[in-house]
Amino acid sequence: MAHMHRMLAATAAVGCSRADVQSVTLTPLPTVPASTTDTAPAPLPPVASATFSAQPPPAPPPDPSGYLVVDMLPAPARCLGLANAASSSARMIAGASGSELEIVVTLPSHGRLAGSKFNGNASPWAGQVVRSTFTRGGTVATVRMKAATGVTTLGVSLGVTCGSAGTGSLVATATLANAKVALTDY
Repeated sequence: MAHMHRMLAATAAVGCSRADVQSVTLTPLPTVPASTTDTAPAPLPPVASATFSAQPPPAPPPDPSGYLVVDMLPAPARCLGLANAASSSARMIAGASGSELEIVVTLPSHGRLAGSKFNGNASPWAGQVVRSTFTRGGTVATVRMKAATGVTTLGVSLGVTCGSAGTGSLVATATLANAKVALTDY
């Protein structure tokens, strides 16, 4: 209160140059001493009985904002640049059950990704793997696939290990009409 009195006095002295200044006296509110002891006893915790059973607390209400954070971007490729450094080829072969597509992917033997190797996983889509082999120390993958009926494009995801970069995937997508292969690294 003393501070407020000084502020009012300073304001009156500086801001008011009129002769009809009124003085205001502020009286503080009466103070009540704080009690250090509570007069009401603390409530007892609930006890399970035949008429009362302890219930878990209710679940919190759902978030009313209506928004979710969704990252629509894929994770960056672990073996970034492997698709550009690898070589691939494809050809149609007459198999026991009809025409089959043979895809051959060779990993680079020099450069930044020279230590990359296939880990033996071959997961197809729009077709079925008839046979897969990994040769030359795991640097060459040969995958024979049978396309499903009516399919014009099929592919296979090949698991790769890229040294200190970790494990990733090299995806080979082929068109049956011209047996062209496109590689993508994930």
